[in-house]
Amino acid sequence: MQQKMTFEQAVEYIHARPRLQLTGDEASRRASVFLSKLGNPGQNLKIVHITGTNGKGSAAAMFSSMLTASGRKTGLFISPYVLEFRERIQIDEKMIPHQALVQMVERAANAVDEMEREGQPVNEFILDFGLAMLWFESQGCKWAVIEAGIGGRHDATCCLQKPALSVIMGIGLDHTAVLGNTTAEIARDKSAIIKGNPALLYPEQPEDAMAVIMERCAETGSQLHIPSLRNVQIQSEGLSGTRFCYGGQVYQLPLLGRFQVKNAVTAINGGRILGLDEQDIVNGIARVSFPCRLERVQDHPTVIIDGAHNMHGMKALSNSLPPLLGGRKPVMLVGMLRDKDFADALAVIAPLAEKMVTVAVDNPRTASAEETAQAAQNGGCSNVQPVSDWKDGLQTAIRLAEDEERALIICGSLYLAADCRAQLQRMGD
Repeated sequence: MQQKMTFEQAVEYIHARPRLQLTGDEASRRASVFLSKLGNPGQNLKIVHITGTNGKGSAAAMFSSMLTASGRKTGLFISPYVLEFRERIQIDEKMIPHQALVQMVERAANAVDEMEREGQPVNEFILDFGLAMLWFESQGCKWAVIEAGIGGRHDATCCLQKPALSVIMGIGLDHTAVLGNTTAEIARDKSAIIKGNPALLYPEQPEDAMAVIMERCAETGSQLHIPSLRNVQIQSEGLSGTRFCYGGQVYQLPLLGRFQVKNAVTAINGGRILGLDEQDIVNGIARVSFPCRLERVQDHPTVIIDGAHNMHGMKALSNSLPPLLGGRKPVMLVGMLRDKDFADALAVIAPLAEKMVTVAVDNPRTASAEETAQAAQNGGCSNVQPVSDWKDGLQTAIRLAEDEERALIICGSLYLAADCRAQLQRMGD
């Protein structure tokens, strides 16, 4: 590989890594070998390790924001990115600079080649994780918030030694081909991040998943913390965010949706476990941002983008929309991947839509606009218009929202959410 790369070549190199699906604990074992060849970067980091089916990205953003507000230099590794690759690797909420990413790739390339020769190639996720740890160490981070990819035991990030805090967000059925067909099996995989350290569990979980996680904590001698939602009082909510009181303290959360309040309560308890000052927790929650999670990106008409793409996410979206929109049904633009349980997920939100435009997502795994439209009609939306091209579908949905004087909700896939967000920004320039 050439020694001097451009930023575009560095990103191309990353994306060219094989998309290996490693079974069992092979991903974490291989990630451990890779990190050792890089010099074991990040060994002295205090880690907040987060997994779950839904909510882990929002929780990661909240933990990063709280730690940064406290003055601790904090790395953040998220999966997947939404807007651009550099979003995956951040320090104090700033993405890795273009040239720094090039330098990290050049540093890692020899280790990648060596593992290739040894017959244990590095997939893209393991490389991304290694690049993040190199960057965090080179910049003197003391803390890092690490979001797992798809699981726990199956995940490369599970090679981390005992974290300062392990966090398991809401568990539902997703990636069943890898993690298991029941929430108990999925919980068993994800609970592997608990390693004798304090563990924090999102308060609303299936009973079988809760039992598995409690068993893991007992086996490892880990103290389990489960926040209570009984002390939450929502004072106001709208398109600018939610103001709520929890445990006698008032918080202003800019992220939209009642499910984000539950995510925030989980993060707040995590901040307290880590010993953060209450004012730093308040400040961190107040300034958190996270793209494409019930994000209002435009007014006139109001356009809200949400990355909800599975049953768990669609239920959270459906519970959040009525209070945000005053009960007025929105126009929806929806595209989904075929490997998700899209018919059942659509049945959750279809009754909430006044009109729906369905599109194909710019991804080989997409369901067609017609398939999605049929599922939406079966789910309870009588006025559905399939449009194959997502850009044309976006224009159609905007016109419908303007004509109907209703909000436009874009959901169904993070790929669609990111594409539409970028397109709307271009249209506004």
